[in-house]
Amino acid sequence: MRLREFRLVPWWWIEDESRDVRAPRYAASVYEYVLDTVPLARIDCWGGELPPLIICEARATRGVIERITDEYLCPITATGGQCAGHIVNEIVPLLAGNNRKVLYIGDCEERGPGDQIETNTRRYIEEHAGRTFTSDTWIKVALTPEQVARSPRLRRLAIDKVDRRYKPPRPYRAIECEAVGQAVLERMLRKVLDDLLFEPLERVRVREERQRKRLAALLRKNQK
Repeated sequence: MRLREFRLVPWWWIEDESRDVRAPRYAASVYEYVLDTVPLARIDCWGGELPPLIICEARATRGVIERITDEYLCPITATGGQCAGHIVNEIVPLLAGNNRKVLYIGDCEERGPGDQIETNTRRYIEEHAGRTFTSDTWIKVALTPEQVARSPRLRRLAIDKVDRRYKPPRPYRAIECEAVGQAVLERMLRKVLDDLLFEPLERVRVREERQRKRLAALLRKNQK
């Protein structure tokens, strides 16, 4: 709030995922509604395959990368820690009866709660979706021990934490996604998505824009 009030950052830089405003769309006519919708139309960029599901450990992480997942037409969710109901009711239906990949984004906490949260999420999905994930179908985008080992910058972000669920409490080291920064997370996610795409996204977007223009011209012509 201080950063906003002193105009150090724009208000929209900080997103509140716990509140929103719902405003139904409408237009003066059905024709105008359809015409206004043409610029929003997207076409498949995954070659007929289901786009991967992005699962974030934290809601804050979801908030900063949701723009990227929209661009790549990927569903995204956040578990907000260990949960069961949300996984079974909302996540499992997206992964049952298909080969959709999961891209997981969570903190690097070896032997800490972060590892347990990911393990819990994967276990519930496998049990209720009837699937067994492999390294090709369950991909941890960030943050992995290998990424941390390769990056002095990430290692400098490590903090000492204590897991007080145990007696005696267990110390562990953690690198949190929030500390890494939005730009770094976006680059990590884009790299994985680009590697998985059927064809470059830029090529699909050019074809998409051509189709939009042709359809808009056809609608205007028919209206006359």
